[in-house]
Parts: sequence; structure tokens; C-alpha cells
Amino acid sequence: MSRPSVLPFPAPLRKLRAQLAPLVLPSKERSGPASMFDSAGALGVTVEVPESEQGALALHAHLASSPEVSSMLVIDPAGVWAHGMMQTLSDATGSPVDRLRVHSRGGLQIRAVVDETLLPAGNGPHRLVRCLHGDAKPVDRRAIFGALLSHSQICSVLVGPMASHEAVTLIEEMHRLALQPFAASTRWLFYLAAEHRGLEDLIEGRDWPVPPTLLYARPLTRSVTNVWNQLYEAWIGG
Repeated sequence: MSRPSVLPFPAPLRKLRAQLAPLVLPSKERSGPASMFDSAGALGVTVEVPESEQGALALHAHLASSPEVSSMLVIDPAGVWAHGMMQTLSDATGSPVDRLRVHSRGGLQIRAVVDETLLPAGNGPHRLVRCLHGDAKPVDRRAIFGALLSHSQICSVLVGPMASHEAVTLIEEMHRLALQPFAASTRWLFYLAAEHRGLEDLIEGRDWPVPPTLLYARPLTRSVTNVWNQLYEAWIGG
């Protein structure tokens, strides 16, 4: 298999999406499957990044390209909410979902996939939402986590339906990352599914640089609107 070509990054967030459509909020919950995926991947630009020093420099340059943007990184290992939330935000703002895909040096493995969409500025700064997803475990994506967290003001961890030991491992890995120098300025949010309320003591018992904010899913809810409203309120209220 030949190595994928590395596409040039777009201009700094394409000059903050100068051609964005006017913001029109949806009048009701998005219908249909809560997924943004099709055979081609994301709806906007897909950028291939090799797992190399050159690729790392390009990724950092892109992430730092627009200092006027406040960014949130969303982690959703269970894959319950984030994908549908990204598509709903894109539909509401007219801003496409772009994709950064980090692959191995030989192009045989996808190390990480990051989708991003821009929320147009109202009275404050533009806000960029990034979603890290993929099949790899968090410990196998520490390099990409470092790059993303160093350019994220807030990291929202969605602890959805998963085995209890997996949820505990997730919390422990996020805590380890929070103590790294690249995450010194990152605020943390944990959105807990109803079956994981017991993780409160585990989270609060850790020594975080800044005490994280805890949010709670309603029992059995899969509403991406409800998830986003809670994340956004905590974001702008922090």
C-alpha cells in the first residue's frame, strides 16, 4: 500500500470561515441517525498528516494558526454523542466539518482522527469544537493528545455507556494527561452517563491542576442537543 499524500493545510481556519452562512439554530432535535459519516468521511476538507516530525510540526502549526479562536476538545470513547453533536453544530452554523487524519509512517494504520467545526462569533471570540475519535485506546494516542491539549482551552470527556473498568481507566489516563506541561492551561469537564455517577469520588479524589467540572446525563438520554447545551454553558461560564 502506497503512503497517502500529505495535503497542504488550509489557511488559518480558512480565515475564520469568512463565507459562513448566517447562524440559524434548528427548531427541533435532529432526526435520523446521529452520525456524520459517509463513505468519503467528513463533510469538509480532509487533511492527511503523517506520524513523523514533519507531520507533528504541521499539526502544531495548524492548531496554533488562529489565536483569536477559543477551542474545546471533545473525547467520546463510547461514540454515543460526539459525532451527532458535531453534525448538528455544522447544520446549525453552516460551517463544514473538517477532518485531520493522522496515519502511520507507511500509511497502513490510522493513529487518530480529529474532526473540527467552527462556531461563528457572537459577542465573544470564535469558538472551535474538535472531536477526537477512532478505535485506538487513549494510551496509544498520547502524542496526538499532547498536540491537541496544548491548543485547547477546555477538554470535555464524555463518559458514556462502557464497562466500569474501562471508565476507570479513562479517568486515570485523563488525569495523567492533565498533569503534563502541555495541558497546564486546559480546563476539564466530565460528562457522566447515569450508570457512572459513582465516578464522582474517583475524579474528585485526584489532584487536578484545576478542579474539573462534573456534568450529568439524564437517565437513558441520547440527546446531542442536551449534551451540547450543558457543555456550552460550562464553557462560556468558566
